[in-house]
Amino acid sequence: MPDALTPLPLQIAPSSKDDLIRELQDRALKLETQVEGLGDKYSDLRVEMRSEIASLRTQINDLKEDLEAGIKALGSKVDRVMGGKAVVTALVTLATSILGSGVVHLVVSIK
Repeated sequence: MPDALTPLPLQIAPSSKDDLIRELQDRALKLETQVEGLGDKYSDLRVEMRSEIASLRTQINDLKEDLEAGIKALGSKVDRVMGGKAVVTALVTLATSILGSGVVHLVVSIK
């Protein structure tokens, strides 16, 4: 099947991995539909198309794994930021508590 009918993923130029996954899934579905319509005399073409479909499915799974890994990495970064924020909040609370009690002692001792 010529590339003019089924553009390569690089020719699609999607804006994100989600878009690329959708484009690859659409392309695989179109190829699967075309394979089902082929007669027995096109067995070589059918084998070639099934090979291309398998390649597309592999690309889709790889992209999904990349996205999941990115989401996990982002989640761990968010967890670290939130943990750091909690530590900073605790330190600020402790500092204001110490300073507040120190000011109270200073005011009481001046009177």
